[in-house]
Amino acid sequence: MERWAVILAGLAHLGMVAVGFQVPRVFGWHEDLAKLAPRNRRLFWVYGAFIVLANVGFGAVSLACPAEIAAGKGAAGAFALMVGLYWLARLGVQYFAFDTPDWPAEGRMPWAKHGLGLVVLLMALVYLGAFVRGVAA
Repeated sequence: MERWAVILAGLAHLGMVAVGFQVPRVFGWHEDLAKLAPRNRRLFWVYGAFIVLANVGFGAVSLACPAEIAAGKGAAGAFALMVGLYWLARLGVQYFAFDTPDWPAEGRMPWAKHGLGLVVLLMALVYLGAFVRGVAA
């Protein structure tokens, strides 16, 4: 994998976080979460915060160490495998678990769904490609 591809993937992580900040509005979280008990509402927000922190962390590490990750050796290779599998799982969830009729109209637009899917696929391929490169070297 090339260093520039890891840099772009790192930037894509930060872009995913920025896009993710639209999710509460699009999905009407204010109304839906108000129906939950306070403990469940807090738990939901904590889960969301950890996902955001993980994505920011993946992006930051990718921007800080692109050459090492691109080489795919040692701990950087393990990182690449973990992040690649994370995004591959995310892609599976997008197409197999979240394709429901009650999805908000804004989230059902084909260009949005498939554009996001393409970005996620490319991110997974960058990291899995780096891992494979390190194993093959």
